[in-house]
Amino acid sequence: MNVKSFKNGFLTLAIGIAVTGCGTLERVVPDNTENYRRADTMPPLDIPPDLSTSRINDDIAGTTQSTATFSEYEEAANNPLAARYNIVPEARPTLTGDGDDRVLTVPGDRDQTWQRVNAFWAEQRIGIRRADERIGLMDTENDPEGYSYRLRMERSDGGRSARIRLTGRDESNINRQKDEAMMRQLADYLGTLMQQERQVAQARQATQPSQTSVRVTMVDDGDGQQLLVEQEFSDVWGRVGRVLDTRGFRVEDRDRTRGTYFVRYIDPFSEVEREKRGLVSRMAFWRSPAEVAPEEYYYIRLISDASDTRIIILDADERRSNTDTARRLLDLLQEQLTQ
Repeated sequence: MNVKSFKNGFLTLAIGIAVTGCGTLERVVPDNTENYRRADTMPPLDIPPDLSTSRINDDIAGTTQSTATFSEYEEAANNPLAARYNIVPEARPTLTGDGDDRVLTVPGDRDQTWQRVNAFWAEQRIGIRRADERIGLMDTENDPEGYSYRLRMERSDGGRSARIRLTGRDESNINRQKDEAMMRQLADYLGTLMQQERQVAQARQATQPSQTSVRVTMVDDGDGQQLLVEQEFSDVWGRVGRVLDTRGFRVEDRDRTRGTYFVRYIDPFSEVEREKRGLVSRMAFWRSPAEVAPEEYYYIRLISDASDTRIIILDADERRSNTDTARRLLDLLQEQLTQ
């Protein structure tokens, strides 16, 4: 065999192998080019009509001013700024979930919500067959259509709200539509009560007189320091008494006709002097406390001055006191009476 014949034979063999390989490849991966060419373009997807709204409306009666979703409500409730800046989201009943997970979350005391649920069934003219507040279970009697309900309630959010689930009592005859309708009526009932309570509280607050701070000025009348309170004597007398009681003063005597409080005031800046006097004071047990430590006892005298009241400090002998301790006592009264 010459070289030319060998080359022609080799070329024929190579072409045969190539053709056979293409046939095998076509059997493994079929050619769908013609199918793609004949394919039609699909129309764009349409949004179902029931999902075309911007949000699902689960508003409860009395909350139409707020359109926050439950996720937004939860975000606000768990906002770390709430505790720091006292930002509290509007409290309102909220429906969430579907089917067996359908839940009504009611802010407020769980025991109070339980009582309101009892009132709701009475308004619906549906009797309560059994109720156990301890475990939060309530079964009703049949309604006019022969359908009864089972309500479960549990505490949530650390006792600051209640979670309610409502289903048919007969598990073999559950009607989801009736359950949902009754759940919405309950939510509407509780939401209306909460709205009414807020309106009453706002009206009560609006009728209360606004609290304005009283001007209290430290003045020097030539004989020493005194406080000038721009308020009548009767009001200042009661306020000074409350300050003395809440600030831990020991009031030995009070005489409204003279306008005096006789108090014991231990100046924290005089601790060293009291320690030095301690042994002598314990030995003089036959003397009165005011005689043993007269610098710890003062008369706070209120003097009526038309529509204002002046306050001065007297020592245990009822003489005008201008000591540093008397001045600190006036400073303390000024701070408290200004609030």
